[in-house]
Amino acid sequence: MNASTTRQFYYHSDASPLGGRLTHPFETIISTAASSSLAQAGGLVSSSLDSYRLDPIVSVERAYSHISGAVDKATGNWTTLTTAVVENLNVLEVVTADRIVSRLAVEHPLVGYTPKVSFIGVQFINLRINGHTIHPKLNLDILNVDGGRFPDRPFTRNENFLQKATAQSRRIAEAKDAPEWLKARYGWVQSAEEREKRGYVLCSLVEELQGVGDASSIGHVISVPDLGNIFLGELTLDHNSYKLTMMRIEMGCIATGDLSFGTADSNGVGVP
Repeated sequence: MNASTTRQFYYHSDASPLGGRLTHPFETIISTAASSSLAQAGGLVSSSLDSYRLDPIVSVERAYSHISGAVDKATGNWTTLTTAVVENLNVLEVVTADRIVSRLAVEHPLVGYTPKVSFIGVQFINLRINGHTIHPKLNLDILNVDGGRFPDRPFTRNENFLQKATAQSRRIAEAKDAPEWLKARYGWVQSAEEREKRGYVLCSLVEELQGVGDASSIGHVISVPDLGNIFLGELTLDHNSYKLTMMRIEMGCIATGDLSFGTADSNGVGVP
């Protein structure tokens, strides 16, 4: 049997529990600890770290990732499961969480090109900011756009998804007291011309936030005085890839730099 005469799949997936860079109070790169990258032929890969500390900025008690890529024996479809987890996170004694889980389950069809994407398992456990417990309202069905069937076109051209993404963009850009930088960051998603120019769509699994206390929030973005801006559940899609980052922090004042926690990235293509 010549296996090369059948349709093949080129896997591509990465998972990064944490990483970033600082420019103040000192300059350093935070390596993407416990990260994983799947071989193009698929298979299984995992990585873990029992403890990470960069005093006084950030610490995690445990971080790990794992990715699997295999053929579903029942359907012949190609499945990729990508997971990145951080446990007992602490950023400057301001942002803490017992557990943050990023998870992408992507199923590519044996016939066709656009996959089904699921976020089952995604979660924030006991996320706290300035001592206040934050309750993110997650929309895990944001890419469930064709009634459980495989979509017939990429999500960047799927009207069902784009209605959700543009509505979210509008709520952020038109929110009362929304700063100009926030309008610029997300407002363009409403424009078909701008989406075409950029080639991707930026949105979030987080629809709203409760319990922000003395911070302020618009959509999935929390502004914390003397810390910076926190972005939760950000999802970036282009024609053929899906990247979920559960938390990013753009820091200023106490410390300056960028941190990210719980990134899962998946694409892959069936050929021919």
